[in-house]
Amino acid sequence: MSFSYRSIVMLLSVIIFASLLKLAFFAVPKDNTAPMLNAQEVRQDLYALLDQIEQHSAFYALTPDKASPQLKYMASLIVEQYQDMTPNDRFAAEITKLLNSLKDPGAQVYDFDDQSGDLPLTLRPLNDQWLALDSSNSPINNDFPFVTHIDGLPMSKWVAASQAYLPEPAKQSQEMQLPWLKKLNLLREDLGLSIKPYVLITLINDDLQTQQVTLALPSHEPQAQLTTNNQDVKTQDMSVLEFINQLSQFERSEFQDVPHQLETVNNTTVKLKISDLYAFELDRDLQQELLKGMTHPLLIIDLRDASGFSPKLLTLLSRYQDADLNNTLAPNVMGFAHYRRSPELRNDYLQPLNFKPLAALDEYSVPRLKSLTRNLPSVDEDKFSPWYIRTKPAVTPEGRNRLALLVSPKCRQECEWIAYRTKSWSRANLIGEKTSGDFARQYHFKLPNSGLDIRFSSSLTYDAQGKLLSGAGTEPDIWLPQNSDIQWQGLVSLVRSAKPKTQLIQTSQPTKLAQAKLN
Repeated sequence: MSFSYRSIVMLLSVIIFASLLKLAFFAVPKDNTAPMLNAQEVRQDLYALLDQIEQHSAFYALTPDKASPQLKYMASLIVEQYQDMTPNDRFAAEITKLLNSLKDPGAQVYDFDDQSGDLPLTLRPLNDQWLALDSSNSPINNDFPFVTHIDGLPMSKWVAASQAYLPEPAKQSQEMQLPWLKKLNLLREDLGLSIKPYVLITLINDDLQTQQVTLALPSHEPQAQLTTNNQDVKTQDMSVLEFINQLSQFERSEFQDVPHQLETVNNTTVKLKISDLYAFELDRDLQQELLKGMTHPLLIIDLRDASGFSPKLLTLLSRYQDADLNNTLAPNVMGFAHYRRSPELRNDYLQPLNFKPLAALDEYSVPRLKSLTRNLPSVDEDKFSPWYIRTKPAVTPEGRNRLALLVSPKCRQECEWIAYRTKSWSRANLIGEKTSGDFARQYHFKLPNSGLDIRFSSSLTYDAQGKLLSGAGTEPDIWLPQNSDIQWQGLVSLVRSAKPKTQLIQTSQPTKLAQAKLN
């Protein structure tokens, strides 16, 4: 049997392609995250963590004399407490608490599998109480809808324990507390309670009658490392056709979210949800939806989960701003920033955050630049870069339409600038919870033994008057606990009945949304 030239080339191509696919399996990094750490591995990871913080953390460099002994003391407590084998998820929780001492809203711990027992119900905040809901978001007991105690301890104790895992100002955010309140066994250890396969819940009704319910904790499935050798061999020997089939069904995460469309609330009000500010810059259709919404008397934009550094949305929304007639010295300056010096960072490190060097302001003379920066704090030039400046979008205010923005501590990066800028606009209202103040670029690295991915802020942001914005957060005009079941018409009524913005700025307490406005 003879083969043609074309057949031989096709056969060789198939063999080469199959070989490349097989090599791809070996090229993919394996998950080497250790499920347990011994005492030496704990000490090594803590040493590496403190070293990276001292070299690259912008918040650490603000007050090194105070931060250094505090971090070392907390690390010594961890070493003293965990002399034997330590679960990786428990170590990750301790690292989270240690990072929170920096008061850095961008400090986070990734890449760990939390195997602690979870609370077998969903908690939902309602004013000063907590609803106990099942998996379908229905009360586990219609006659006794609220939780007062878990394992005999009042909810205030559990809330306080969960706040240890949150940075400022997210400690007061009910939305940010919810994931940590779910980690029942983790909080049990912190509160000195025994670990049991069940939990005792105390419920209460409006007549102050109580009822106790015992719920079993969900069991965790055995981990991948516990599978049989035969299963491992079967996985490793996956055929090329099966691999190609999996690739054909694979969906990249950035294409999973369908762009949100403009929705009508009533005859005068529409709402729009925007989460990815990078995607918004590239999505002409979504931009047109926004512009269409801006023609309505009231536009509500949900930015509770928005992140990314694209300035496109702020530029478009600047049509709602007021004419700045008071700041004659620097009418175009929005803020300043600098980053933590490091040999591997280039001098354009803040360019993605829309900052440029002061020397790039050709229209400003040297005396005027000194006037612009006279209120900026003095810094250690060995630790921080020179100052960078961000200017306001060159947009002329227009129209009389109003804007309402939903924000939360998950509103980060450029979304923080949007919240900060619109706070002072007379035609705009911020609704939700206080933002976290996370403006920064992040530095990230992996700990050598636990494999934990650590991230923290490597830059700091200031307003035009030299006041530190990073970590401060922006207070909403109308306080609203984060709840997906918003009664939109009630929200519209509240916005329209709000006091003029100039009066709201002078008051220290934000307007609270009445209970009747929520589902």
